[in-house]
Amino acid sequence: MSDLFSEGGTSLTASIFGASSSNNDDTLNLFSNPSQPSVTTTSVPSNKRPRIYKDTASQVEKTISREEILRRRTQQSQADILDQLAISLNDYTDSINNEELYGDVRGLMKHHGLVIIRDALSKDDVDIITSLADNTQKMICNTLDTKDIPYNKPINNTQAICYEELAIRCQGRMDVRYKEKYDKNNDDTTKQDNGQLPDLSLIDNLAAAILHGAEPPKLTYSGWIFSFPNSADQPYHQDGSPLFETGTESLPSYAINVFVGLHDAKELLTLGPTEFIVGSHHMTPDSAMDKVDTAVSAVIGKGDILLYDYRICHRGTSNLSCVEDEDTINVGKVSDNNGGIIRKVLYLMYARPWFREHLNFGNKSLFG
Repeated sequence: MSDLFSEGGTSLTASIFGASSSNNDDTLNLFSNPSQPSVTTTSVPSNKRPRIYKDTASQVEKTISREEILRRRTQQSQADILDQLAISLNDYTDSINNEELYGDVRGLMKHHGLVIIRDALSKDDVDIITSLADNTQKMICNTLDTKDIPYNKPINNTQAICYEELAIRCQGRMDVRYKEKYDKNNDDTTKQDNGQLPDLSLIDNLAAAILHGAEPPKLTYSGWIFSFPNSADQPYHQDGSPLFETGTESLPSYAINVFVGLHDAKELLTLGPTEFIVGSHHMTPDSAMDKVDTAVSAVIGKGDILLYDYRICHRGTSNLSCVEDEDTINVGKVSDNNGGIIRKVLYLMYARPWFREHLNFGNKSLFG
């Protein structure tokens, strides 16, 4: 399966991540929205990133103590169902070409909508990705600070901070496009070179196994998620609008997301693991909400990868890595993390060739 993503000997991730700058630009252009106003704060249409968990419930949750939240996350991460969804790459020989591995992953994704693969990436690969994440986060945040744009403040249901390079739809949680170079002041001499990701052929092949069909899937989007200390819980949501008003939940998977773990698993309980309602990719949103009490905290460690169906109901949770201080909880400066740790995630979205994702980014550059 290693050649499923090849084009003249170049893997899909290689073409997206720098072997061809034109390929990279074409991919990113899929997400431009010409009709969106060129302003920093924009209205988010209700059909994008559909929220299916009432914000009032999230507000109630804020009254729960830090210790109780951590206790619950620990319990959710030890759920029996989560053990059934995790496999280790070390159990498979020649993993890049192992049909048994791809079959197991395909089966778990079909039935549960979620799978965790332990030890999928080497320490060297994790170090490279972490370095790229650190460079990107610092550069983006320093620019936001210079412009006096806070990024750890409450965000309501209809507003978001949007630029070409990033979007903030929830307090303290930043979605940043992956680019090798972020153009500063539109001047080629001042581009920030962030380097290139390592070989991700294994993830390419896993996506091909899950989204198998007449044509191989495409890597349609890649980016970073940064969750800052004192970030808020997201509402439960699906990553995009259903294809049809009814019946989308009965279809085979047409898009998946992949998270790459960059933190120790134990540390992630504090930094805010992603919670999933397992099996909800085959449920209507209303039915999924009846299963909130069964959600699991998908704790992944360094080098682990998490794959999930685009339709599954999930949410990012709050980063509790610093002592909460009412005087600084809404401050967005990098220097005001109170000793906390920023959670960093590399994520990749794969989809069938005919599917187009429409994320809510602006068309005004942060560096303009």
